[in-house]
Amino acid sequence: MQLWAADGERGLMRAKGGAFSRLGPPCGALCCGWGRVFCAEQHRCVCRNREGGVLFDLPLPTGVCAMTVWDGQVCALSSDADSVTAFSALTGELLCCAPAGVYPRDLCVSRQGRFLAVAGGASGSVLLLDRNLRLLKEYRLPGTVCGVCCMRHGLLALCAVERGDIETRLLRVSLRGAAEEVFSSPLTPSCLCPLPGRGCAVGCMGRVLFLSADYKTVGALSCPCPVRMRPTRQGLLICDPCQGTAALAGGPVLYRGQSPQDAVMV
Repeated sequence: MQLWAADGERGLMRAKGGAFSRLGPPCGALCCGWGRVFCAEQHRCVCRNREGGVLFDLPLPTGVCAMTVWDGQVCALSSDADSVTAFSALTGELLCCAPAGVYPRDLCVSRQGRFLAVAGGASGSVLLLDRNLRLLKEYRLPGTVCGVCCMRHGLLALCAVERGDIETRLLRVSLRGAAEEVFSSPLTPSCLCPLPGRGCAVGCMGRVLFLSADYKTVGALSCPCPVRMRPTRQGLLICDPCQGTAALAGGPVLYRGQSPQDAVMV
């Protein structure tokens, strides 16, 4: 397994022989699938093979903050353009584009691969889109929706709610649209990540909180600015640009740079 890091200042970095080599300019989001790595640069997405060679590139809106591979296509979410764009993972052919809230923040594919869920940011909504990015449902939630993840029974939505200060609210949303608050914290939320078979991790400014399947806090980790968390075989991978690290939760630092925004294990 190799670690790839999207560093907003140093560029695209890949582990090789125990050290990191620079493969491209600064980028803001990564995803991998079909034996390829997709890297969102300022005005384009570049598809690379495992050795770092460029297979194709295509223009994308600026401000891509999250990407995912979904059944042969890549979905890229732009917080600048308030949109999500889908293109072929094999050829780079542009497939479709759709609006995605106001300063959207996150996206994920449902467990059965039936829909794409988008955290609509300041629109205060979660959008469910089909493979052609047509709107299936829209759930209105309180506050700014910072993160979304698909669980066995519906969705989890991470919301920033202003009550004097900005606080964290974690909502469980059924596919019928019923929303129930299952967790809250006085900390400011940043990102959300499922932990397969055992709850989820909630990233807040200053801390990562680990929740059980019944949403009880079972652990916490000091972290100044978690911006992206990904589950891997080795554990939870956390990117923190304030510390300049991509590290395993409670484990070793895998990358130390200047401003890592995302990282994947390939």
